[in-house]
Amino acid sequence: MPPNPRVLRGLRRFARAAGVFAVVVPLVVLLGWAIGNETLKSLVPGQATMKINTAIGLALCGLALLACQGRQPRFPLSGLLSLAVLLLGLAIGFEFATGVSLGIDTLFHPDGQALVRGRIPGRMSELTATSLVLLGVCGLAVCSERGRTLAQAAALLVVLIGLYAMSTFGYQVGSRTQVTPFFPVAIHTAMVLLVLSLGWLAARPEEGLMRVLSADSLGGALARRALLPSLLIPSLLSFLAQRLLSHELLSPQATLTLLAVASGSVVAWLVWSVSTLMDRIEGERRMVRSLREDANTDPLTRLGNRRAFQAAIDGLARQRREEDRAFSLLMIDVDRFKAYNDSHGHPAGDEVLRLVGRALQAALRPGDVAARYGGEEFTVLLPGIDGERALRVAERIRQDLEQTAWPYEPVTVSIGAAQAARDEAPDHLVARADAALYQAKRDGRNRVVLDA
Repeated sequence: MPPNPRVLRGLRRFARAAGVFAVVVPLVVLLGWAIGNETLKSLVPGQATMKINTAIGLALCGLALLACQGRQPRFPLSGLLSLAVLLLGLAIGFEFATGVSLGIDTLFHPDGQALVRGRIPGRMSELTATSLVLLGVCGLAVCSERGRTLAQAAALLVVLIGLYAMSTFGYQVGSRTQVTPFFPVAIHTAMVLLVLSLGWLAARPEEGLMRVLSADSLGGALARRALLPSLLIPSLLSFLAQRLLSHELLSPQATLTLLAVASGSVVAWLVWSVSTLMDRIEGERRMVRSLREDANTDPLTRLGNRRAFQAAIDGLARQRREEDRAFSLLMIDVDRFKAYNDSHGHPAGDEVLRLVGRALQAALRPGDVAARYGGEEFTVLLPGIDGERALRVAERIRQDLEQTAWPYEPVTVSIGAAQAARDEAPDHLVARADAALYQAKRDGRNRVVLDA
């Protein structure tokens, strides 16, 4: 299935926002180290701090993610930044594996507080170093034409690490005793890791593992509705359970019972949410079928008539205003149809119109709406399609009709295309598409013109 343009735009906006978030938070942490503010360093006083090297690595990764965005991605810059992140993570991993200090842990600050917690001063945890290695691999793989599946797999591993780190933070905060996790990760480090990994996944939403999520299909809609809650809710429930136990609000048995009920309720909510989505989609499909099969059908071409077209475009315009869902309109006119009728008779002209109707039905998706607008003029509504894709659809229709085996002589069509604006009235959209159609005729017919 083709990707949903609206979803693609939303995911790319999220990727840019994730990059900004991953730069701003580490900068705030670095400010905390500079002025000695414990809250900025750890977010929660008494908990693990984001180390200076961690902040530098995450900020570089955020910059690499931003460099991959935009109309002209700066892949060399993004690759160099990702390589620096990878090398930093490997250097810390080398220190853990060999016990050799490279002198980079306390290069900018002595970090005496780490000794109190039994940690090496200035050094990030093993889990954070592993995450930086994975994020570096992710950035390098995304910037290349190959290996994007590897990039998304690495990002998914960081998602799991971020969720685990947030769960351990919940355990530590919820516990009355200050138990240090085996892999201490500051809460804002865990948040940045999670947001960064999701941002890298969103950076190439039409490729690899993300194609299902961005697809304009039932499977894509279900994934967008249920995937993120199913990842986050278990961590939230475990944090809630630990809080209840630590404050002795409930007994262990009652807490387990509450967790079971809460888990069942969450599953029921997800099922209800997915069922509601499927019901709405099925309702939309029934509406489209009714538009094609009821009395609003043109008897000659078996397409919708003008009344059916008006109902369909009014509904799409309403969705455009309320849900910001793009759609486009094609106006199609048979070239020199009057001359064809005069030369070969009206029955031959009717056969031309029937063949055009069949060609449109064959060329369009199930959700598209084709109608006979009047005489030899046809319309096509393309839900979820922007102007550039509508131009490609129109060109394919024009070529199909040009190559059709016509009974007497070749027949061609001219097509005008226009994408609906957010608050545009249907009549105004029709007027723009009609103006583009007549521009195509003035330019020599048998061509497609997109209204700019």
